Amino acid sequence: MSTDYETGKMQRPLQAKHRFFTNLEYETNQRNGKNWRFDFTYNWLGKQRLPNTLGNAPENRLPEYSNPFGTINAQITRVFSKRFEVYIGGENISNYRQHRVILGGDNPFGSNFDSSIVYAPIFGQMYYAGLRFSLK
Repeated sequence: MSTDYETGKMQRPLQAKHRFFTNLEYETNQRNGKNWRFDFTYNWLGKQRLPNTLGNAPENRLPEYSNPFGTINAQITRVFSKRFEVYIGGENISNYRQHRVILGGDNPFGSNFDSSIVYAPIFGQMYYAGLRFSLK
């Protein structure tokens, strides 16, 4: 994944050259219409070339490449019947977050303001619980 520029061929910005994704699911056997379901997802992105920020003030510059990172999502579901389930889960359990999401955020009308360089999660861990109920 590269593009021709006036200065030569370079990796496309904000696109990881290397990626890895896996999803594991497991479901127990049903007993009296009840069972458990487990879901685990891991997503890894290698380093990404970042847009050139050398023309910015020093405090609003980014490195040439981002750090590689991984995120983990998981969910556990208890099935009580064909009509009722309860679940708990988490997203970005590894809690990886991009730092400095908005360059020049202290001066939104300045020439260094840039909110377009988002290459990783900007929110930390999130946990949830809920239920599913089918009317049919």
